[in-house]
Amino acid sequence: MGDGRMSGRTIGTARRLWGLVYLRGAAYLVVGVVLLWRPEEGLTWLRWLVGAVIVAQGVLLVVEGRPDRTPEGGGATWRLVAGVVSVVAGVLVVAWPSMTGPILFRVVGVWACLAGVLGVVGALRARTSRATGWDWQLVNAALWLVLGVVMLARPTTSVATAALLIGLYLVVAGVVLLVGGFATGTAVRDARGESAVPPPVGDEAAARLAAPGDAAG
Repeated sequence: MGDGRMSGRTIGTARRLWGLVYLRGAAYLVVGVVLLWRPEEGLTWLRWLVGAVIVAQGVLLVVEGRPDRTPEGGGATWRLVAGVVSVVAGVLVVAWPSMTGPILFRVVGVWACLAGVLGVVGALRARTSRATGWDWQLVNAALWLVLGVVMLARPTTSVATAALLIGLYLVVAGVVLLVGGFATGTAVRDARGESAVPPPVGDEAAARLAAPGDAAG
C-alpha cells in the first residue's frame, strides 16, 4: 500500500463499511427530523427515540468494526469500543427508571464526548495509514464532541430544548455521514479503476529493459 493503491480486498471491505455508514446517516436523519418536528412530546418520547438511535448506532458500529467489514487502517478498534459504549448509553437512557431531563442531558453528553474522543483518535490513526474516508470520520467525531460539550456545559430542564438540540445534531450528522459515504464511495470506485491499470514502469527500469547489455556493463 506504500504506492497509494488499494488492494482488491481493501476496496471490497471499504465498500461494505460505507454501506453501513449510509444506514447510520439515514437513521440519524429520520430521528432528527422527527425530533425537530415534534419537540414537545415529552420526556418518555424523547428517551425512547434517543435511546433507540444510540443503540442502533452502537450495533452498526460493532458490525462495522468486524475485521471483514473494516479495511486495513479503517479503525476497527475504535468502532468496536464506540459501539459498545453507544449500546450501553442507549440502554441506560431507555431503562433508567427515574430518568429526568437534566440526567438525560448528562448521559447523552458523556456518551457523545466519549464517542467523539474515540472517533477523533480513530480518524487520526486512519489518516496515518491513509485509509479512505478518514476526513469524514474526523468531521463526524468532531460533531459528537460539540454535542457532548454543549450538553454538559449548558444543561437544561426543558425537554423541548433538549429535543431540538439533539434533533439538530442528528440532522447535521446524518447529512455529514451521507455526504461522506457518497464521497468515499466515489473514491473507492476510482481506486478500483486505478487498481485495474498496471503500474507504470519507471524510466530507469525502462532503460534497462531496452538496453540489457548496457545495464549489465
